[in-house]
Amino acid sequence: MASELHVDAIKHSGGTSAMTISSGGLVLPRIPILQVNATDTDQSASTGSGDVKVQWENVEIDTLSAWSTSNNNYTPTVAGYYLVGGALRLKMSTNVHSFFQINVRKNTVKTLQIQFQLNSDLYLNGVYPLPTGLIEMNGSSDVMDVSITSDEDMVIHDNPTKSFFFAQLVHAT
Repeated sequence: MASELHVDAIKHSGGTSAMTISSGGLVLPRIPILQVNATDTDQSASTGSGDVKVQWENVEIDTLSAWSTSNNNYTPTVAGYYLVGGALRLKMSTNVHSFFQINVRKNTVKTLQIQFQLNSDLYLNGVYPLPTGLIEMNGSSDVMDVSITSDEDMVIHDNPTKSFFFAQLVHAT
């Protein structure tokens, strides 16, 4: 007969709970997760401004309390690789957009980029994806944020369709 191990929580060496096993047998790890959003803030992004840092109005989840609402950035206190992504609701001021770029930056350096570019001015209002990928963070001083640049003026988060940005630790280092 196989013996069974009944554990309600697995403790970290410091005595804190690293994960829990639910009554149904589901392993529930404690991992850093962030999601922020904005719905109708009407943030302006002007053509000549270069990279414009995206501002977020709500913190949906932040298990590390590492989001700065005043600086609109994330400084996770656990070192490792973070999966990031999301979407931005954009209102194009006119129907003349042929280029814009959305970036996830680490320490203000464009680390992940997604670029939308056409030969003609066809981009319209819509929800556009943020670049999705892994970013290594040192767990102390590295800062992550989202920025956008465009060939024409636009409005970020222009209506109740939610824009959002997320980060989740997928591998601690």
